[in-house]
Amino acid sequence: MVVPLGGGGFQQQEAPAPAVVKESYSYWWWALFAGYIATAGVEIMGGDAFGMLFTLIMAGIIYYMVSNSCANMSMYCILVFGLISSFEALFSLLTLMSELGGRSSTSTVVSSKEGSSTTYTTTVTTHAFFDGSLGVKYNMQSVAYLIMPIIMALGATLSWYTYKAYPVSLFGDFDDEEVGGRPGAGFSSGFRNQTRYGTQAQAGPSGPSQEERDRRTRLFEGSGQRLGS
Repeated sequence: MVVPLGGGGFQQQEAPAPAVVKESYSYWWWALFAGYIATAGVEIMGGDAFGMLFTLIMAGIIYYMVSNSCANMSMYCILVFGLISSFEALFSLLTLMSELGGRSSTSTVVSSKEGSSTTYTTTVTTHAFFDGSLGVKYNMQSVAYLIMPIIMALGATLSWYTYKAYPVSLFGDFDDEEVGGRPGAGFSSGFRNQTRYGTQAQAGPSGPSQEERDRRTRLFEGSGQRLGS
């Protein structure tokens, strides 16, 4: 199915951040930024370089949106940030639930080798979620498992409230008279026009007009004639 985008499509004029976002929500965004930086520090102490890189990228997005009085806080950025945070919160929560009962590690060694036969021994060791005897790195990993779903859920929640604070929507349905004025009008009007034209096409051509019917009737007018007379 082809969705018509009309003249404007999704090329909408960006709405500036509302006053409530600049004056109130921005402080929560800066607090979330600090939380992401702290989470990245915990991850690097736990030896998770990839996780630290991902968290720093998310923190960079926050800084880009909130800096200069939320000048770059577009609805597109908020939507994408909220979706990423939601998915990451879900995956992090599943990982945490699997590790809370005890973290397991597996090691495999060669126990014996005779000719062409080799025997391997696999040892599975389970430790508590927090274990002081395993050092700082192990416990920092546990802390990262614990705080990651929380910080991502906060990011998703703040994105939702910030998005709802805007007076317009990326997927709103507006009147035809507002095409070119408010965002989303081009999409909705294009869809309605396509529906209207499609309905007319399905209806098929209309019947002959009254003038055509009269012309066909006059073709058979006049007196009769006998052949050979």
